[in-house]
Order: sequence, then C-alpha cells, then structure tokens
Amino acid sequence: MISKTQYFIIFSFAIIFGITGGLFDLPFGVVVTGIAAAVIFISIIPYVYFLYYATNTSKIEQFLSVRKRQPILGFYWALGQGKPDLVEDQLEKVLRKYKSPSHQALFILAEASRRGNVRSVSSHLHQVKQTHIREYYEVQVLLEERRFEEAKGKADTLKKDWMNESILGRLYSLSGDAEASRNHYIRASQCCKGVQRYLLEGMY
Repeated sequence: MISKTQYFIIFSFAIIFGITGGLFDLPFGVVVTGIAAAVIFISIIPYVYFLYYATNTSKIEQFLSVRKRQPILGFYWALGQGKPDLVEDQLEKVLRKYKSPSHQALFILAEASRRGNVRSVSSHLHQVKQTHIREYYEVQVLLEERRFEEAKGKADTLKKDWMNESILGRLYSLSGDAEASRNHYIRASQCCKGVQRYLLEGMY
C-alpha cells in the first residue's frame, strides 16, 4: 500500500525525470527503467524503515495497522495487540499463504512465545534455519521447564543483546520478580529497533 505522500513523490519524480530525459535526449527505455526503479525504491522505503529501523513504536503500530490485511504485517500487529483470538486468526492467514516449513516455523514459534508455551510447538524448532533464532526459542523451552539456571547460562551465549535481556525478563517474571522482569524487558526493547522493539515494548 502506497501513501499519498509516496504517490506525490513518485509523480513528481516521473515528471522531473521525464523532462530531464527529453532535454538530454535520453533513450525512452532508460527513462522508463529509471522511473520504474524509483517507484520500487520509494515504495519499499517505509517497509524497510518501520520493520527494521524505526524507534517510535506508536508509528510502527500505525504502520502495521494500516497494512494489517497483508498477512505478515497483520500478524505482527496482532501480536502487539496481545489478543489471543486475533493472533490465531492472523497466524492462520500467514500459514495459508506461506507454505515453506521453515517460514511457518518462525511464525508458529513467535505465536507460542507470546503465549509463553514454546514447548507445545517445540517440534518445529528443527525447521528453523537461523541458528541464533533456534537457540533463542530453545532457551525459552528451558524456562518453561523451570530449568532457570541452565536457561540463564545459555542466555549469556545468545547472539543478540535483546534476546538475552528478553530471556531474563521472562525468567524474572516466572520467578515472581515483576520489577526486575520489567527492567530487563525495557533494556531488551532498547537494544533493537523496528517491529522487534514494538513487540518487546508490549511485554511490560
């Protein structure tokens, strides 16, 4: 979905590039290719920014909400809302569209993680190709099995700081220390940007 601002930028660029092409007698193919490349680039900028770089979670939520009919974005939006029925509905849409077992595993595990029950879908762990993501969910299984010391030790070896901090947040939550849990979730959200920050801020 392209916003009005993007439409304006694309239209303006097309006119400017078209006029420039005429003035410098550029081949028609070059002009069309340049305009097409600009359209694609301008269209994907918001996706890259809000998914990976934005820090304002209210704007991230707004971005996802407007595009929630797109299965993956709708799934992330639903996770942030924290409503189980809504999440399940969006997960079904994702699974219907994306058939790859490795892709499906990521969304299934993310949904289970939000419920605090990764162990129930642990059979999907071996389908996750990214080692650091698989290890993150494996540590969550340890937490659910109340193997706290083992989980804490493995958390220190996780590749990303937000993973370590979120594991500690969950650990202290299960241990009954709400304040320590919240502090770790806050630190976890500060270690990342984009959708991941949006989801982590919903944990405290």
